[in-house]
Amino acid sequence: MTPPPLPAAFYAIAAAAVAADQLVKWLVVGTLAVGARAVVIPRLLTLTHSRNPGAAFGMLPTATVGLIVAGVLIIVILVLYGRKVAACRPLWVGLALQVGGAVGNLVDRVFRGPELLHGRVVDYIDVQITRTYTWPTFNIADICITVGAVMIGYCLVTGKAEGGKHEAEPPEAAGE
Repeated sequence: MTPPPLPAAFYAIAAAAVAADQLVKWLVVGTLAVGARAVVIPRLLTLTHSRNPGAAFGMLPTATVGLIVAGVLIIVILVLYGRKVAACRPLWVGLALQVGGAVGNLVDRVFRGPELLHGRVVDYIDVQITRTYTWPTFNIADICITVGAVMIGYCLVTGKAEGGKHEAEPPEAAGE
């Protein structure tokens, strides 16, 4: 049996995530030099133009091509998995956000470098957690990936990942 297609909203959410991510990155690249900072809310939020050659928190800085391949594989897996859970709205919305975030960062890895396939992800959001600690710089794509993961986790923990069919076993079946 073929799984149902994902709703058009899945693709619209993913496309909106990519568009928002790339638009803000375009504005940051066009207005701030690499390393430049713009204070938005003193002692809380700063925009800082940085370039990350690696994965989250700067891990694997020399593995750009491997990260591109992994990114493409992850996007394909998320879309294929999304088709199996199309009936569970919070789950496919979370997957759509993750796909959009992954595509947003993938675009940077492919095109924002000295040469094709050797790009760096544009990060720009700095949140000061304490007087002496600022969370590592991130971007809208990272937010989409994180929010998507929380939504997926919620669905898995609450049993909504099965399309909302999380019911108790009938009493007559329990003793058999």
